[in-house]
Amino acid sequence: MRLTHFLTTAALAIAAFATAVIPNALAQEQGKIAGTTLVVYTPNEQGMLDSLVPVFEEKSGVAVQIVTAGTGELYQRVRSESANPQGDVMFGGGAAQANTNIELWEKYVSPQDSNMVDAGKNATGFFTPYQADGSNLLVNKDVASSAGLTITSYADLLKPELKGKIAFGDPTSSSSAFAQLTNILKAVGGDYESQQGWDFVRKLVTQLNGITISSSSQVAKDVAAGEYVVGLTYEPLSLNFVNSGAPVEIVYPKEGAAFLPATIQVIKGGPNQPAAKAFVDFVISEEGQTLLAEKTAGRPLRNGVTKPGLPALADIPTIQEDGPYVAKHRGEIVAKYKKVLEEAL
Repeated sequence: MRLTHFLTTAALAIAAFATAVIPNALAQEQGKIAGTTLVVYTPNEQGMLDSLVPVFEEKSGVAVQIVTAGTGELYQRVRSESANPQGDVMFGGGAAQANTNIELWEKYVSPQDSNMVDAGKNATGFFTPYQADGSNLLVNKDVASSAGLTITSYADLLKPELKGKIAFGDPTSSSSAFAQLTNILKAVGGDYESQQGWDFVRKLVTQLNGITISSSSQVAKDVAAGEYVVGLTYEPLSLNFVNSGAPVEIVYPKEGAAFLPATIQVIKGGPNQPAAKAFVDFVISEEGQTLLAEKTAGRPLRNGVTKPGLPALADIPTIQEDGPYVAKHRGEIVAKYKKVLEEAL
């Protein structure tokens, strides 16, 4: 009995020590991945990277090398490198674009997946939602006020006074601009093929004077600088500019805003698979999602983690995107937009 008692006490002591030294799954992996360099391709804003990456580095012992560019450019890079992958993780971009390029990703479902809300589940096995990105308008309050303009809807973008004063990205390469395009089609026309929706897009392109901006972040920068009155962009980027003190406000169009998951993927054949998977685990862990909610402009997708400083989705006019349709017909939608743009020039 004494021996049994001793062994039981020793086992409990060892378990307590292990719990103290190894508080989570990331720490358990540390011995395997510490000292490696993880290459992360991302279109995400610097504020998000500064909030998440250093914490991951400290906890894992992994050095993270960030490569930033637009989503379309990064996807092209991953594809061009597919015979000899140089990157490990694609961090950012929309689910529709990730799905249409699914052959680029390693199959991986994080153990943290069960803790995510339904919209945050990895339903395909290849890409992991980590935040909800909503399409919105970003309005320069000072410029709009001086011009006597009130902007509350997509319909307002067609006001003659706004011709040449609207900033929009390139839906053929930018995931956020493509999300705006599909949002407009669904909100204005009811679906992605209706004449009403595409007629609106044609009128909007005319309002743009045929000009699109290559970078989604540049759209917000130009609006904040007063070069444009309003930009079509997305919620996390917009909130960063609001929080920075820029004279801008977020406007959710009356016709409805779609909130779509942004995703993170392990690049197929990447050189540091264990570290890449650990990074995915961290981003959707309770700690990662809490950092995202409290330190970045992102809207988290983990159960029990709420977002301060933004209205609840129940208080925003929303629409539901038909994700499977958009993923299947992305090429056709892009081709039709290109044709509209060419006709406007």
